[in-house]
Amino acid sequence: MIRVLFVCTGNTCRSPMAEELMDDAVGRSTCLAGKVKCRSAGTFACEGAEATDEAKQVMEEFGLSIDKHRARQFSSELAEKYDLLLSMGPIVFEQMEAIAPDYVHKMHTVIGYAEGLDGERTEDRFTVTDPFDKGIEEYRACARQLSEAIEKMLKRLEINTI
Repeated sequence: MIRVLFVCTGNTCRSPMAEELMDDAVGRSTCLAGKVKCRSAGTFACEGAEATDEAKQVMEEFGLSIDKHRARQFSSELAEKYDLLLSMGPIVFEQMEAIAPDYVHKMHTVIGYAEGLDGERTEDRFTVTDPFDKGIEEYRACARQLSEAIEKMLKRLEINTI
């Protein structure tokens, strides 16, 4: 079982969308179905907060639901339980590193990992756009960005599990 944790700041938009998109993609994979477990967390999460209304709406547009999602705080204890810790970008990566320094070897940016690059990436191009408080179109763009990265990531995981 490959355990993947997506991490953003508040765990109310980017990482819950990534978790749901990844779960859906894994479920459609003939190679990975039942072999990947995904969750999400935030570096500054308000425990128990729901996903934003915009994130819920965009996931519904994808035919998915994050209505039951509740935010959880990223911690060293949580990091220990996962094989891949995927940040939404360099800033979140640095926050994760400060919270769980013993698990840096498991940390990557979502986009970097999808492109076959391991570890920290400091360039802006490795950031998944944060749509919080920016309107529904930004949420749609974020979901498309995540979906594209996850499709690439699946190919990488499939190759590594063959």
